[in-house]
Amino acid sequence: MTGLRGAALLEVLSAAATNTGVALVVAALLIRCLYLGWHRTEALHVLTDGKSCLRWHTTRYEIHEEPWPDPPAPVPAPGAEVTVYYRVRDPHRWALTAPYRMTRWLFWTGAVLTVIGLLLPLLLG
Repeated sequence: MTGLRGAALLEVLSAAATNTGVALVVAALLIRCLYLGWHRTEALHVLTDGKSCLRWHTTRYEIHEEPWPDPPAPVPAPGAEVTVYYRVRDPHRWALTAPYRMTRWLFWTGAVLTVIGLLLPLLLG
């Protein structure tokens, strides 16, 4: 494929990769902005009436305690630190993993596609 057909195909592939990459980067940034109200902190594992609970300080210096319904199989010792992500305005909403952790995949996939789309005409042209 040489000539005008090859150049047109190269241009279409380059534009598709660049546009898809930019869209993925923008989507990752928008999703991450939706989770700006989440905060990461260290919680302590405590036993209350024989049930596992997590206790942490909020950004307003209040002590917040939530039941931990499904601790991992080897239950951590009381007093063990556990990383917790919680919503600042509503500490009852919490998670043990970052709720926005998958945006890294979106961002880096989009960045790689954008770079490929921008370099494709230079490398093959």
